[in-house]
Amino acid sequence: MRDAAPSDPDVLRRLAEGETGALGELYDRHQEPVRRFLSRATADAEDVDDLVHATFLAAARSAGRYDGRPSSRAWLIGIAAQLLRRRRRAFARLLAVLSSLRGARATHADPRPMLHARSDVERALATISEPKRVTFLMAEVEELSCAEIAAVLGIPIGTVWTRLHAARRELRQALEGDGS
Repeated sequence: MRDAAPSDPDVLRRLAEGETGALGELYDRHQEPVRRFLSRATADAEDVDDLVHATFLAAARSAGRYDGRPSSRAWLIGIAAQLLRRRRRAFARLLAVLSSLRGARATHADPRPMLHARSDVERALATISEPKRVTFLMAEVEELSCAEIAAVLGIPIGTVWTRLHAARRELRQALEGDGS
């Protein structure tokens, strides 16, 4: 008879010690909420799989710095959010370089077109900035506390509250504008 599944801190300790099988356990346990978060946080569905895998690879590299919380879900979503932020900055830099070569100004942080949204809520989410969207999704969908969000994003808790308030207001306006 097999013992209960190992805790997240145990899995991450084993991963930090170089046991690669622990990465598979962590992935199996948390890939669905990470994938769900990334699917909602980015308008580019083609990137989701790559971002999910990158999140778990980054977690493997950072396993030795895990803080020991009973669940690593918030920590993993924080890593995913950081990867989204880096991707957005990289695309903004690329667009700026390409625009300067054409002699035009960059007008969008992400040069890829928006994909067709599946619902009014998804379309409304796509209208708000990525930092607000990520904060909103972490709070409302992933049910992370503002303190957890602040910790995983590395921002002051007041910034979390400000982004969350603004995101709710902008979403309400976007949904009312759609007649919803």
